[in-house]
Amino acid sequence: MAEFEPRECVFPRIAIIANPRAGSTTVEYSSSVAARCREHADHVTLLHTEHPGHASELATRAATGAERVDLVVALGGDGTVREVVAGLVDGADPITGPPLVMLPGGTANSGYRSLWDDAPWDESLAAALTGAAEHRRLDLARIAVLDRLVFLGLSTGLFAAATARARNSPVRGRPRYQRAITESLRTYVPYRGRVIVDGTVVQAGPTILANIGGGRHRAGVFQVLPRSIRDDGLLDVCIFDPETTAETALALARSGAHLDCAGTTYAQGRSITLERLDGRPLHFEHDGEVIPTDRTSITVDVLPNALHVLASPKRPGG
Repeated sequence: MAEFEPRECVFPRIAIIANPRAGSTTVEYSSSVAARCREHADHVTLLHTEHPGHASELATRAATGAERVDLVVALGGDGTVREVVAGLVDGADPITGPPLVMLPGGTANSGYRSLWDDAPWDESLAAALTGAAEHRRLDLARIAVLDRLVFLGLSTGLFAAATARARNSPVRGRPRYQRAITESLRTYVPYRGRVIVDGTVVQAGPTILANIGGGRHRAGVFQVLPRSIRDDGLLDVCIFDPETTAETALALARSGAHLDCAGTTYAQGRSITLERLDGRPLHFEHDGEVIPTDRTSITVDVLPNALHVLASPKRPGG
């Protein structure tokens, strides 16, 4: 039962973009979401993705031209949401385009948590459909050299290694990434790196991980960026170095207490460069996808107020 006040629906045409291969998106779940939407809308289309990049194509079509809708619902993991976001940002008018509602359908669902704080999906959807949700325009980020949009966050080091390992894990849900992190810690070796924020070096030396965002949580449970606000025009970055063990830092990150321990660097800015100084490729992931590259550095720039979403009026995540 939704705790939000019911109001008149203002979204007569809705498109649901669902990834049937996402971690927790089943046929029954997609059908339930569609049925709930039909209670509040005149026309509801349930679209299933069929290949990588398809969610972006579907989102662009839903936001433009003859197939334009009033609301887009994304049902899948953080990677699916990123594709939908890319399609909306690249294809829709940033002012008049349809807002996005994201529902949990993946493994970690950190993007969903950043806007709805793990509320049951039916409560969140009810709030969106009845007008009780808050309209927000989120900051995004772009990796200019690769022309890739970042929705939730980007990380190097341990998190990137764990994301790669998690793809082959039989474990489901958030424990999948937590187990992958635990397994990666057994063999992980910090790299020699440097982080530059708006032209100033904020950290240099052995690096366990660097995380840029975006959302406060990674892997659904680690509040790596506890000061991040999704629409303040800034990117947050947190770096762990070996002065405190990775196990201790991650344990503290569940509550955000890692900011007070040695070996943690935290900064905010509009442009953030991550470098690897030993000449080897800087492996990284963003939004749950590992990006192969032979580059030794990447720069991530903020895109202020680039995405129109509906979110909890309680404002989790700032």
